[in-house]
Amino acid sequence: MLRTNKDKLVMISIQGRVSYPVRKGPYRITYDGKPVVVPGVGGITYNIKVGDCAFGWEADHVEPGVSTVVNEEKRDKGPNCAYNILACMGNQARVVSGEAKGALGVVTGHHGGIEHVLIDFAQETLEKLCIEDKILVKAYGQGLKLLDYPDIKVFNLDPSLLEKMNIKEIGDSTINVPVTCEIPAKLMGSGLGSDNVASGDYDITTADKKMVKKYKLDQL
Repeated sequence: MLRTNKDKLVMISIQGRVSYPVRKGPYRITYDGKPVVVPGVGGITYNIKVGDCAFGWEADHVEPGVSTVVNEEKRDKGPNCAYNILACMGNQARVVSGEAKGALGVVTGHHGGIEHVLIDFAQETLEKLCIEDKILVKAYGQGLKLLDYPDIKVFNLDPSLLEKMNIKEIGDSTINVPVTCEIPAKLMGSGLGSDNVASGDYDITTADKKMVKKYKLDQL
């Protein structure tokens, strides 16, 4: 098992709330110039979950599960900035208000630009949640280190999730991390050039259908 400094990490409370869906107008323009009216970011998404295929939905940047934020009007300010930076994939989330109070979920990621933290809950919890219900997250993971691999940097990852990733040590200061597929840098989009990786996300461009097929992106 990988040796880490998990016993030296700080676990701290952060709290957001279920966000409203956000729009600035009715239309989204597709890569080939067609105007469409489809769901996007924010809210409670009932029928798209972590593990579902990312392709085929009538949507644009839809967020699986529950989208959360501290303050929609101050997305880049202190509290919401801390919420996004400190929340790590695999962190426990607990509903602390409303009909679903007490239900547990798991942080699954960040969405930059809109500055949302995404959380997965059981379907029965989704049915009870409401917009603006409060969710407490036990933020734990930033500062995580692999003690025997000091050149490898770890961000946004709860140690308990790291331990479930079936990472193998193969000698010569090398580890093997299982991945779904390998994507060439030329297909990466929004997120390139960011000054940090502690929050936000990294888009994959999918307009080139030949490249999508070649790299099996439609299986993601």
